[in-house]
Amino acid sequence: MPATTTTFGTPAYGADGAIAAPHYLASWAGANVLRDGGSAVDAALAANFVLAVVWPHMCGPGGDLFAQVWSPADGRLLALNASGRAGAKMTAESYRARGLAGMPQRGPLSVTVPGAVDGWFTLHARWGRLEWSRLVRDAVQVARDGFRLTPFTVAAIGSSADLLARNGGGAAVFLPNGRPPVAGERLVEPDLARTFETLAADGPRALYSGPLGEQVLAFLHRQGSDLAAADFAAHSAEWVEPLRLTYRGVEVCQVPPNSQGIVLLDILGMLDGFDLAAHDTAERIHHLVERKKLAFADRDALVADPASGEVDASRMLDPAWARQQVASIQARRAQPAAGAVPATGDTIYLCAADRDGLVVSLIQSLYAAFGSGVHVPGTGITLHNRGFGFTLADGHPNRLAPGKRPLHTLMPGMALQAGQPWLAFGTRGADGQPQTGLQLLTGLLDLELELQAAQEAPRWVHGAPGERFPREALVLESRLGPAVATELEARGHQVLVTDALDPVMGTAQLIQVDRERGCYIAATDPRGDGIALAF
Repeated sequence: MPATTTTFGTPAYGADGAIAAPHYLASWAGANVLRDGGSAVDAALAANFVLAVVWPHMCGPGGDLFAQVWSPADGRLLALNASGRAGAKMTAESYRARGLAGMPQRGPLSVTVPGAVDGWFTLHARWGRLEWSRLVRDAVQVARDGFRLTPFTVAAIGSSADLLARNGGGAAVFLPNGRPPVAGERLVEPDLARTFETLAADGPRALYSGPLGEQVLAFLHRQGSDLAAADFAAHSAEWVEPLRLTYRGVEVCQVPPNSQGIVLLDILGMLDGFDLAAHDTAERIHHLVERKKLAFADRDALVADPASGEVDASRMLDPAWARQQVASIQARRAQPAAGAVPATGDTIYLCAADRDGLVVSLIQSLYAAFGSGVHVPGTGITLHNRGFGFTLADGHPNRLAPGKRPLHTLMPGMALQAGQPWLAFGTRGADGQPQTGLQLLTGLLDLELELQAAQEAPRWVHGAPGERFPREALVLESRLGPAVATELEARGHQVLVTDALDPVMGTAQLIQVDRERGCYIAATDPRGDGIALAF
């Protein structure tokens, strides 16, 4: 039985449906869709649409999407890659000709084709039950009538005020009084409401080959982007085979590259034969962080769009490679880490399940807070900055090239037991995503924590997303205690202690399928604005 630990939140239990999302209005929308007879996919989509309104810095029609879905009708797990590609004129040479030494993190040149919209419709075409007008209803209402802002969203708007003011129409929407709002103030987004109504009526072609897309492209061109109508028209989501690795008797599944999901599997493979539960907290963290560094070095060298044919990342799942990697770890001394500069991680993750056994793990993002910062006036669409996932370095497998997908931080998780769904899991947090997933899984499987305890347990992150902490810092939530921090410092880690609950650690959502009790158990992260609902 899982270990009993004091917790402060309460998981939700239900047999007919469950949803966990990082904002309460999104969870409420998804639960109502389930009650109206919608599928778990319908619920996930409705929740995603509401999140585009209430967490506008995180997600929306201008972003990308990945999902894993357990389909009881098919008796198998399917994965969807709905990330967008670089345009036909987006080359490393053309960017260098503009005087750029590396990929820009913000602005129009960081924008690739947004893939989420086609992902939404692809998922619905396979598993949707309700009409699109019903699925967008709550998002349209919340956007048009407005909603009350939480401190989380207020902080994101405030820190992005300069970006919003210089890249289009964002300041008019999010700084309507010429200043950042405060918690409890109402935010309205009528243009986004109209965009959702347009998508519901006209389908994905509205963005990829219709007037909405023309409006987006015309504004991008005025901003200096080379993305073209043909680039939008060529986009389509792609069904892919999940990658799998068995850990402690559980089959952990991730979307393959260009997603970084393989990083989590790489770390888990390096834990084979290592008894985490037999070590104290500081020693566990040390060994996990050292494996994280090795896996991220693999990622930065090997993970890219497999369609480019430039690299094979499969060695990251090879047990012999894992053993070779682990041999370099020093038990009492931290090693330096190499790798790319950590990106910000403004993303939404949610999961849903229904009475028929359909389980959805979905992640959708603008990448950084407000993405590229390019907010297209009249549409409510903020465009992502996924182009920052490319490099301009010659010979690198992730080098910018036409029609190519960038290295992606998004990684919705699913785990199976005995060939059946056991856990849907994921989080926001860019480079923190595999680290949070690692801590959730090892908490459940190695430390035998109950679901809510694993969710609430104090976390750490190395190379935290964003700019709050130094790149090499190992950031600990204060609940881990001073003795743990002191021991890790003695091993050579650059330790910084943050709040007891810090959103930099991600906002994870979990749904566990408990076959013994015949129910779903859903848990939301106290580091976000969410609730978990089940019935």
